[in-house]
Amino acid sequence: MTNSTVIENQILQDGANSTIKKKVYFIRHGQSTFNIAYLANNKVDPFLFDARLTEEGEKQANELSENVEKYLKDVELVITSPLTRALCTTRRGFGKFLKENQHIKCLISPLHSETLMTSDDNGRPRSIIEKENLDFDFNSLEERWWYLPPSIKDDLSIDTELYFKTNGYQEPIESILKRIEEFKKFLLSRTESTIAVVGHSDYFYRFFDCTLPYMKNCQIVSWCSETNEKVYITK
Repeated sequence: MTNSTVIENQILQDGANSTIKKKVYFIRHGQSTFNIAYLANNKVDPFLFDARLTEEGEKQANELSENVEKYLKDVELVITSPLTRALCTTRRGFGKFLKENQHIKCLISPLHSETLMTSDDNGRPRSIIEKENLDFDFNSLEERWWYLPPSIKDDLSIDTELYFKTNGYQEPIESILKRIEEFKKFLLSRTESTIAVVGHSDYFYRFFDCTLPYMKNCQIVSWCSETNEKVYITK
């Protein structure tokens, strides 16, 4: 995915605003190891940070590629969360599409990373994930790009995973709603009219004002920015 690039934290660039009506395809990542372990552990956090895809999740992401070819031929831009399960879903689901349409960009945005509630919602430093995902460009992503309590965010001496295990924390609703608002503004600022977004169930649930059920793994829902209409593309 050599045509990948990264959204900088300052997402609204001068002159970038656009009034074009947007159709956005929201796609949840494939099944993750956390999804399985959490249920097996009676919904007690198994501490699987930045959870990867299971074999079933990889299969789902491969099948997503078929749905992309079938339903998403009109996509002009792909945006993925930096969490590994979303990156891997994007690679498997959109790799062929992006290779065949090299003029289409694939951006990485922390604005629609999962709402941080459990260990799997914690990201890993840019310097680590960029080594594992050489087909993406992380140059403009902050080293610690996911939500962290302000008291520890800039202290690089702190082991954030150990801190989470010891102290525990969740992203405040104010932070979540701010990210959603910024992401909506970013989507509307783009010149592309049809955009695919690969991300996470709780974030999408809140993006849609809690009006839709939680999305299934690799499910596709389209959203019209002008009418707020939401349509299930896949079941």
